[in-house]
Formats: sequence, structure tokens, C-alpha cells
Amino acid sequence: MKLRFDTETIQEEYEMTSARNSKYREKIKAHKSLFWEMESKMPIVIELAKKKAIVTELRAKKEELMSDLQNPEGSAIKQVQEEIALIKQEITSVKDFINKRTDLLEEIKKAHAKLRKEIEVQNKRYDAILKCLHCQLNKLHSNKKQWHWNIQQMEKKAEELRKCLGEVELQINI
Repeated sequence: MKLRFDTETIQEEYEMTSARNSKYREKIKAHKSLFWEMESKMPIVIELAKKKAIVTELRAKKEELMSDLQNPEGSAIKQVQEEIALIKQEITSVKDFINKRTDLLEEIKKAHAKLRKEIEVQNKRYDAILKCLHCQLNKLHSNKKQWHWNIQQMEKKAEELRKCLGEVELQINI
């Protein structure tokens, strides 16, 4: 009886202790969940979670690439080969474009050289015409001076003749 009583007492104490412990565990769980909730809102934790996701994604890509590299018919190898072919096509198209532009530039250079020669010829022609006009102008100036001098000489002779004529008339009148 005493043992039963002691076992019942121990059983009740155990149940009470167990109930207290379960309440404590629930409080701890609630506290932990609140703590984790608060911690998950921190920017560092958010950044860490993002970086972990990136790392797992990169590991998955690495595994995929490793399996593709071991398989000669892998999609990564085909994709890289297609990219290489596209780049080669772009390079050839750019080279063709450069060659066309170079040819066009050469034609423009030739046209400029031809125009320069024509300009030089025209400049020489205009210089010759200008010299000729200067000569004509100088000749006209010279003729003008000669005519002016001739006019002065004729005016002097006319004056002398008038004087002579005036003396002759005076002598006739006398």
C-alpha cells in the first residue's frame, strides 16, 4: 500500500513536473519563434538568405555544367558552339562592312585629289587672268598719263599759238 501510495505520489509529481515542463517548453518555443521572426526581418539575415539561395543555384548550375561537359552531346556545348558561330558571322559581317567603308573612303580620297587638282588648275588660270588684268590696268594708267601729258602739251602749244596770234593781231592793228 505504501508503495502504491508512493508510486501514485511520484506519478502525480511526475505529471505536475511534466505539465510544468511542457508549459516551459511552449514558452520557449513561442520565444524562439518570436526571436526567429524578429531575426529573419533583419537586413543581414535577408541578405544572407539571398546569398544562400544564389549559392545553391550556382551549385546546381555547376553540377549541370559538369554533367554537360562530360557528355559531348550536352546542351551547354551546343549552345556555346552556336554562340561561336553567331559571333563568327557577326565578325564576317563587320569585316565586310569595314571593307565597304574602306572602298568608299578610297573613292572619296580619289575624288578629293581630283578636285584639288582641278582647284589648282583653276587657281593658276585665275592668277594668269588676274596678271593679265593688272597688265591691262597698268597699260591704261600709263596711257592715261600719256594722254594727260599730251593734253598738257597741246594746251601749252595752244597757249603759245594764242600768244603768237595775239601778237600778230596787235601788229596788224598797229
